[in-house]
Amino acid sequence: MDKVYRNLQKISGSFYVSLPKKWIDNYDLDKPVSTDNNKNTYSTLLIDIQEDGSLLISPKLVQREEELKDELILRSSPFVAREIVRNCLSGQTRVTVLSDKEISKGLRKEIRWFVNGLPNTEIIEEKRQRIVIQNFGYKKFPTKKLIQRLLYLIADMFDSLKEGAIEELNYSLSQLKKFYFILVTHIRTYLRTGLYVTEDNDFTPLEAMDYRMFCEKIQETGKILSDLRLNENVQEFFDKIYRYFNDVMNAYLKKNLQQAHSSWLKKVKLVKEAKSLMAKLDPDDKDKIKDMIRIAKNCKDMSALI
Repeated sequence: MDKVYRNLQKISGSFYVSLPKKWIDNYDLDKPVSTDNNKNTYSTLLIDIQEDGSLLISPKLVQREEELKDELILRSSPFVAREIVRNCLSGQTRVTVLSDKEISKGLRKEIRWFVNGLPNTEIIEEKRQRIVIQNFGYKKFPTKKLIQRLLYLIADMFDSLKEGAIEELNYSLSQLKKFYFILVTHIRTYLRTGLYVTEDNDFTPLEAMDYRMFCEKIQETGKILSDLRLNENVQEFFDKIYRYFNDVMNAYLKKNLQQAHSSWLKKVKLVKEAKSLMAKLDPDDKDKIKDMIRIAKNCKDMSALI
């Protein structure tokens, strides 16, 4: 992201700061808007005063809500899958992709992959030159609620792994991928345009970057758990890692900085214990402990972002 520094100026008792020309050009804000009182009036800007004292300035034109049609028709193109996702995330309930010729197998596969990443969204019709996607009540999940959902999915994965419920473990992983994909879309849209995709419009660009890093650690933890298999030799240490994750999750949910700091310090002790344990284990079990150390590292990184 570009950083621009400008001096504050005082003119006739009011304070001003000039806006970057690149930003003005990007949003086409340099055209005068005709009004009855002032011919030199330009586009309206939205200014949000954040809790940390910063100002978030956004073009008003990107804040308007688009009118959604009953059915959106998209022409087939190499980028149509991304258009489908963008429109479904905006609340479009039905999207139809049309093509003058047969839609290629590669593009069909890509569309299926993207659609599968959206909750409550399915392909309900698929013909050679036509694909229909139906959004069954997609809800604009608030970003912070998405993060909570990711944390609870990891907790479910810990439980499933401990109980040997591999099918449940794989299901939670698939859900984790879906919700992580939606969250990344929220944050990327906000950082690129300044537009909040959801109703929780109270976070800053810095917080958005923290959310992204925090959730990357959650996703990495999910991948590790999906491949991990337990036995009695590593079960006790696994339980400690689970408690460690729960400590970090509770610190995040309660915004408890003291607990977050305590969790940040805990990793060193767990790694020391893990090394002592590995000296007694065979190679396969050592690899399991190494994977748990990776989870502990993610937990430490997450606690630093609370």
